[in-house]
Amino acid sequence: MSENMSDAKNVSSNKAKEMKAHLEQENSKNHEKTPASDLYSKVKDKDPETGVEKPTEEAVEEAIEWNQENQM
Repeated sequence: MSENMSDAKNVSSNKAKEMKAHLEQENSKNHEKTPASDLYSKVKDKDPETGVEKPTEEAVEEAIEWNQENQM
């Protein structure tokens, strides 16, 4: 039973860190220059300390293709 409590505390601690990082990131942004949507359409996860999204390989490839097609 104490193992389950320890796991729950770790999950709660990790979630609290993730939420704190997200709030800090949101508060530090200049929202007037923030895009209306995220850069990548497919995200595999977020860094819990910084809140930075980690895109999938497919999302990166799609972004590269889009950029190449839309260069002037």
